[in-house]
Amino acid sequence: MIREAIREGTVINYVTLIEVAHYLRKLPRDEFSIIMERIQSLSTLTAAELDEGTTRVSLELLPEYSLKGLGARDCVVVATMKPLGLGSIATHDHAFRGVKEIQVVDTIPAR
Repeated sequence: MIREAIREGTVINYVTLIEVAHYLRKLPRDEFSIIMERIQSLSTLTAAELDEGTTRVSLELLPEYSLKGLGARDCVVVATMKPLGLGSIATHDHAFRGVKEIQVVDTIPAR
């Protein structure tokens, strides 16, 4: 499923890219650099800016979505998706299941 999404096209915002880097930060420096470079150079990857409009929408969503378990960075993701008409997200974060407008694609098996 993830490979298919990469082939078809993926949107990521820069906040999420930093989160990915944070997750990988303990890898050896060379391996970390290679992986991050590969992610950023995917020809089917669109990186969305965190602009004033996205920030405003994120802040508007936060009070409601925080009750569903989403944090501020998660609201940035939703705010990025809305104007692009994106309705599905590849994530293991179960809090996104509380957002009825979003279909969660989770390829990580439950424990």
